[in-house]
Amino acid sequence: MATFFVLPPRDVLEATVSSVFGKLLPGLPLPADVWGTLSEHLARSANWPDDVFLVPRDELPEGDTAEALAESYGADDSDRVVEVSLARAPRGVSLAAR
Repeated sequence: MATFFVLPPRDVLEATVSSVFGKLLPGLPLPADVWGTLSEHLARSANWPDDVFLVPRDELPEGDTAEALAESYGADDSDRVVEVSLARAPRGVSLAAR
């Protein structure tokens, strides 16, 4: 069973991560693609299982999230989807519930 974290759009992730690191490390330059750099580093070093995927919302086609994940990433009914919003707590959904 894979887990897909559907995150806010990439530009929102970039702005949020830049804001946090800007407050923690004022005046230090950040990579141009700070979200991409951070997510790659986390995936390599956080000891996550191979079946965990971080998917920015804007990388999915419009429409039903479960269908978009199935088409774009090969997700199936046994997979778990966690929709993440900066405005509310993450919401976990099973693809079998669709």
